Amino acid sequence: MSWFVKVEGQVYGPYTPAQMRAFVGEGRIAAHSLVSEEREGEFAAASSLDAFSDWFSEDDGGTQVEKRVTPGARPANFVIVGEITSDKAGEFRNALSAYGDVESVTGGVWLLRGPTTAAVLRNELSHVLDRQDKLLIIDASHDRAAWFNLGSDADQNIRDLWGRAG
Repeated sequence: MSWFVKVEGQVYGPYTPAQMRAFVGEGRIAAHSLVSEEREGEFAAASSLDAFSDWFSEDDGGTQVEKRVTPGARPANFVIVGEITSDKAGEFRNALSAYGDVESVTGGVWLLRGPTTAAVLRNELSHVLDRQDKLLIIDASHDRAAWFNLGSDADQNIRDLWGRAG
């Protein structure tokens, strides 16, 4: 038996059940991830399939979220600004809290303290978000930033503004 994963129209795999189980444990496969047993088959949300539902419930372990540590990263202070218009806000908050201590400042703004990087946060949190959602992460401890889905104009404006000499 093998599994395939579809992300933004691209199909990846085949993966063994053991690999898929590990992906669920690492957070690389989420409840909304599209999976199929056949490359050209019908893809469905992982949470709708029995094997994955069991794996997700094993990983839940109640309300406690397992903390993740980015190898080599020192604890840092982050400001996260998100425009989450999809129904993913709860899943986003859970994914965010896996990386450290989180405080909500106001709607769409969080503070995080944890041992990770802005790039890792962006890469991991973007898996939870939909195409219309936007995300800006600022590492206030190390003067770094990462963003998701802000558009090419905003991307260039950020690079231009922060690249100016003092």
